[in-house]
Amino acid sequence: MKTSARRKRGTSIVETAAGLFIIIPIVLFLFDVAACVLAQTANDSMCKSAARAAAETDDAGKAQAAAQSAIDNFPAAGYIKSKRLFKPVAYDPNSSVTVVTEIICQFPVPIPFGGPAQMNFVTDMTEPVVGKL
Repeated sequence: MKTSARRKRGTSIVETAAGLFIIIPIVLFLFDVAACVLAQTANDSMCKSAARAAAETDDAGKAQAAAQSAIDNFPAAGYIKSKRLFKPVAYDPNSSVTVVTEIICQFPVPIPFGGPAQMNFVTDMTEPVVGKL
């Protein structure tokens, strides 16, 4: 009778350990997915605010500076490695401004065995020019 109870305890520990080998990588993968979703959302918001700032100016040079200032002042979370203007601002004084930004997301839990440690997100936004007098 004692050997039967001991075997049951041993098998439950082995089953728990085997289950953890499956569950832990899934949870860590979900951390990386959450960071990617948050980085893409932040990039969309940053690009929109940079495009709005550029659209409120009255020439291409000021639009470039306004977009860069909006990007520099945008708050970055810990998982964001860098944020920048991806291309020069496309400024058409008679219609619209197009801004393209990039955020590089550093994975909280890097993928082992040579997997990527970061992911780049690029977003473009177009806003109508409202700064023209």
